[in-house]
Amino acid sequence: MVPALGRIVTFGFCILLLGSLFVLAGTGYPAPPRPTPDLANPDVIPEEFAGEHVETGGKVIATDPAVIEIDDDTGQQLPIENAPDVKLGHDVIVDGTLTTDGTLIVNPGRAVTREPWETTYMYAISALATILIAARGIDGWQFDRVTYTIRPRATPLHERYVGDHTASSEQQQDNA
Repeated sequence: MVPALGRIVTFGFCILLLGSLFVLAGTGYPAPPRPTPDLANPDVIPEEFAGEHVETGGKVIATDPAVIEIDDDTGQQLPIENAPDVKLGHDVIVDGTLTTDGTLIVNPGRAVTREPWETTYMYAISALATILIAARGIDGWQFDRVTYTIRPRATPLHERYVGDHTASSEQQQDNA
């Protein structure tokens, strides 16, 4: 029984590691070299941070010059210079230096732009891939309740329920 517990712990560790990698990959943009003021905080006034390095994100509401509405409930708007090629409605994450007039001079190499559909697409494809991988795993593998192990099925489920051949009574009992 101890080896089975070890397998369960190892499986749990692998799932935890996989989830951590998803979170790490989902961060999407490089971390700033040091903590920066959060312009999405309603108590922060951009003009107070003139000459400082800041990072923020929002939705593009104008393109000439580029202006973003910062992601918060205040509706705060921030003009940006050196912006990457953006269109109305794009989500952007930018960092750079604030000027005295409240304009953000963007470091174009560290700017991330996303169209509104990209996030939905990313989650939809990930969900579809998860379902397909789970179905494939369930189709070809089974959990053995006696030995607490996962082992290959003698006859995959798709062959048993969709295939042409008839499983022998021995195979039916093995896959039960």
